[in-house]
Amino acid sequence: MTHPLTLPFSNIRATDLPLVGGKGANLGEMTDAGFPIPSGFCVTTLAFAQFMDSCGLADDLYEQLATVSADLETARRVGQHVRDTLLTVPMPPAVAEAVLAAWRTAGAESAYAVRSSATAEDLPAASFAGQQDTYLNVIGEEALLDAVRRCWVSLFTDRAILYRLQNNFAHRDVQLSVVVQQMVMSEKSGILFTADPLTGHRHTVTIDASFGLGEALVSGLVSPDAYRVDKRTMTIIERQIADKQIAIYPEKAGGVRQVDLTATQRSQTVLSDRQIIELAQLGARVEAHYGTPQDIEWAIADDTLYLLQARPITSLYPIENLQSADGSLHIYFSMGNQQMMTNVMSPLGMSGMATVLPLGKPAGEIETALLKTSGNRLFIDMTQLMRHPIFRRVVPNILSQFDALAPEMLKIATARPEFQRPSTIKLSWPAIRFGTGMMRRVQANLWWRDLTDFASSATAHLNAGIQKRQRQIDQATTPEAKIRAAIDGIGTLYEEVIFWIPTAIAGLAATKLIQRVGQGRADADALAAFDLAYAGNVVNDMNLAIGDLADLARQSPQLSALFAKLGSDSAAFLAQARQVDGSDLFFAEWERFLTQYGSRAAAEIDIRAPRWYEEPLPVLQVIASFLQKEAGSHRQQHDALVVRREAAVASLIKTAEGRWFGRIRARLLRRMLHVSQNGAVLREHHKFALVEMLRVAKEAVKEVAEQFSAAGKLADPDDVYFLRWPELLAFTQDELPNARDLIAERQAAFTQYEQMTPPAILTSDGETPVAKYRVEDAPLGALIGNPVSPGIVEGIVRVIRDPQTETLEPGDILV
Repeated sequence: MTHPLTLPFSNIRATDLPLVGGKGANLGEMTDAGFPIPSGFCVTTLAFAQFMDSCGLADDLYEQLATVSADLETARRVGQHVRDTLLTVPMPPAVAEAVLAAWRTAGAESAYAVRSSATAEDLPAASFAGQQDTYLNVIGEEALLDAVRRCWVSLFTDRAILYRLQNNFAHRDVQLSVVVQQMVMSEKSGILFTADPLTGHRHTVTIDASFGLGEALVSGLVSPDAYRVDKRTMTIIERQIADKQIAIYPEKAGGVRQVDLTATQRSQTVLSDRQIIELAQLGARVEAHYGTPQDIEWAIADDTLYLLQARPITSLYPIENLQSADGSLHIYFSMGNQQMMTNVMSPLGMSGMATVLPLGKPAGEIETALLKTSGNRLFIDMTQLMRHPIFRRVVPNILSQFDALAPEMLKIATARPEFQRPSTIKLSWPAIRFGTGMMRRVQANLWWRDLTDFASSATAHLNAGIQKRQRQIDQATTPEAKIRAAIDGIGTLYEEVIFWIPTAIAGLAATKLIQRVGQGRADADALAAFDLAYAGNVVNDMNLAIGDLADLARQSPQLSALFAKLGSDSAAFLAQARQVDGSDLFFAEWERFLTQYGSRAAAEIDIRAPRWYEEPLPVLQVIASFLQKEAGSHRQQHDALVVRREAAVASLIKTAEGRWFGRIRARLLRRMLHVSQNGAVLREHHKFALVEMLRVAKEAVKEVAEQFSAAGKLADPDDVYFLRWPELLAFTQDELPNARDLIAERQAAFTQYEQMTPPAILTSDGETPVAKYRVEDAPLGALIGNPVSPGIVEGIVRVIRDPQTETLEPGDILV
């Protein structure tokens, strides 16, 4: 039959997804593969389409659904109207006839489970499972037809409507099939995950089990027993026997009943060891069949194991590039967590970071092997450092500055038996010479070198290095030469940064020393914010410049009023603002600001991120926020920090002078202050050098992308960011024939991974060790996290997810 209204499982393959939905396609494929699937059939999406067409109101209903935004109240109102309308629509006779014919063939005397199967369900990247209704122990033709129709209508529950909106599925594009499957009168049932859904560990099978039908577990009515199995050895590694108070069993006449379990049953283990291992083995077979971790529903009746359905686990963080060549356990730290930027990155952006790092590059390679990518994020391979007896003590303390839980997570991961191998770190003579040379420079800077105006020299050195690389790119006359010059510019940037790194290290060490000496002897808040107000710090100077821009805007009442109505179109705003009387001073300073700081951006280590000179809306929003404060308040706050710092240092020096060897102590403190003022000020220079280089490289990339787009080699200039630097170089040489397919595949992955949050610590086994904040001393109800600034403040907590579209109000506490 060309357009079947029903299909038995035995005739369904994975390619039939448009007809039978994700769940139906999986059941057909698993039936064909020989898994123990209860028999049944699918009512196809063609039957659903005929049902919708028969009501005569489908277009009107879909138009109403298209007006729903992602708020619960609207979804409830429109969803209720759609459901009420469709529940009055009878099933088309031809469809009813086909359903009953398939039912009789399958066995009219049996009871059935009737479930929805959407065309957007149980996909590798998104699972819509559970969004529609399920009907159990359905007996008789009238009950069957009613259950099928109610499944169709459940496509428009509030939850399903909102889920489609959140996942960017058009309501009309999602079609519904209905699975009619012979009911397993299970004594035991549950869910099996072939990877631990809590930790992500790919070698751990987790099994939840309860008595009776699985509905009690799925609905959250019962706490199930939990079992964990090592998939590699098929050994049980954990059992948690729950207090199972109720169970749900089928009624002979149809439907189900809830039963209170006896005290003995409540504490009894649901599964025997043999059943646990059989389930784990079945799960491993299903995972091997699909090639990805699976979420499996199972049941046991008369000691026979049945597989009811399987779908991909879509919540696991990917580990596609993290497995080691030798199969040993590796530990990774998320670079995004270190940068406080956990957004997805473009492939060109990730490649840029792997190019700029000079260590760990195999001969002739552009990118380092120490940075790995997964889920469109960067991960630093910490394996050999954490195996080394010295570095193992140092690294956790460093990482704690970025994530307070990282040390505990590392402790858990490094305790794994499979991690216990010797470190392969071997220091070569060039590395030793380089390290000792750096230490000599740090010591010289810390103890005797005059660092006055060194920050100015470092800035001049930085600018000269960027300008040299700009000239090299500008002199390149072909796309290949431009990209090669950009790669060389990024790859040799460390040569410029190394000029000031020893001084910056000395400055940070001096700051820490002052803070340590000052504990209990000086203003604690002033010490904590000791280096936040140093002149010459690029971030500090930039923030002051933005405040100054706000004060210039304030001089024109019209311009200030225009900022109060700032929208999301920065180009339109700036065009209008330039027409305002008295805006000349503001725009003269605005142009200087963009010349100096326009390379910055949110998520700025990704070359694809819009720079401020390309999209200045974030800066305009900060200016608008400053305009809500008093004129000059940013300078006053800065000056207050300087006064408190100087007072704290003066107090420390005075205290030191009154102690033994007072003059020597005071002299050392003054020396540390000198080093801190002129060295710690450089703490952001390396990042600024990187974003300046990325600005130069980006202009070259944009020029090449425009040429290739005009020539038809790229569908869109933005596509270039979905290649890595070595691939882009090959593309300019016509040596990347599969470029379009590669770009499309990566764009799809980028969209898929956008909703994920990278874990701070991730192993090559997919494990994110579970660590918790210590809350012993925290007030009741406190939320524990990582502080960015010192002090205690009371105010409204505002969660900012996107700094491009959300702003802070005065007095807000940023989360």
